[in-house]
Amino acid sequence: TNGQRDRLRAGTPAVGRRVRFCLYNGNTPGSLPAEDERRFPQEVGARNTLRADPPPILVTNATMLEYMLVRQEDRPILDLSRGVLRWIVLDEAHTYVGSQAAEIALLLRRVLHAFGVQSKDVRFIATSATIGKVGDEGSIEQLREYLSSVAGVSPEQITVIEGHRKIPELPSVDESAVLPELEALAAMSPRLRHDSLGRVP
Repeated sequence: TNGQRDRLRAGTPAVGRRVRFCLYNGNTPGSLPAEDERRFPQEVGARNTLRADPPPILVTNATMLEYMLVRQEDRPILDLSRGVLRWIVLDEAHTYVGSQAAEIALLLRRVLHAFGVQSKDVRFIATSATIGKVGDEGSIEQLREYLSSVAGVSPEQITVIEGHRKIPELPSVDESAVLPELEALAAMSPRLRHDSLGRVP
């Protein structure tokens, strides 16, 4: 989840302060000095701020979600977010198998109830780099059934979006090319940086 926080820190400033997020796990401090809270204005960095003003995006794990449903001090998160839950993202969905899949399915039903929404009102996204075979209809159907049982929605509501690996073509090697200085690389656009590095033997 720290990687997700890094990506959110990098991506949310472009849309301004209205898109805020919080990484809520066992390491989330109870409070932070004001200057630390201002360091990343889009990030809610402490539990007291999360409970007082829940952000639109909450990144957490199953354990913290369980705690949130039963802990009195987390009750304001649920009360202030009642009826507005619209998206649930399950990362690394392939890890939910057997009893763990059943536990997640039950937890999701409890979450929907606690937030005062129904499964038909929420969009579920499940990500995985290892589920199914690209283009295999049987595999896609199995995946649809699996997600249906975990999310508690009908298979007809599920759309499977397959990814396809695309390896960019490298530029021709120039035997006389040398690595640019770090400052020069940092100033380049991603495409120019790719081409500059790709030409170096």
